[in-house]
Amino acid sequence: MDLNVTKYQIKEELRRQWASQAVRLALTGNWDGAVQANLHIVDSHPQDVQARNRLAWAYYELGRHEDALQAYEQSLTAQPSNNIARKKLAELYAMLKREPAVALGESMPAIEMSEGDDEIEDLEAYVDDEEKESAGDDSESE
Repeated sequence: MDLNVTKYQIKEELRRQWASQAVRLALTGNWDGAVQANLHIVDSHPQDVQARNRLAWAYYELGRHEDALQAYEQSLTAQPSNNIARKKLAELYAMLKREPAVALGESMPAIEMSEGDDEIEDLEAYVDDEEKESAGDDSESE
């Protein structure tokens, strides 16, 4: 067993575990738990855009629209190409009948990939691996 684990490795493993927990909680409708799990990530990794998006969605589901708005704004500020935050912000601003506090700009164009492209093959392999891993997790919990 390798005992030479760095603080960075520990921090990244904790982030991975919190993210997995946040998704599980959200899938079961435990939005308060999802908020807490994502806050753990955001506290230690302020630039984690995915955690901020999940946090914003959990806030939205709880009816905490101002908190959702703030989390999506922070997400878009950290990653201006974040189409999820841009779309959700536009919906929230319209629902709250407010002018955008951050520039929403236009959505980023989709990346076009052609068959035989190495990136497509890598993506397909990644998705297949994730599905297999997820199926393995499901069978272990039964």
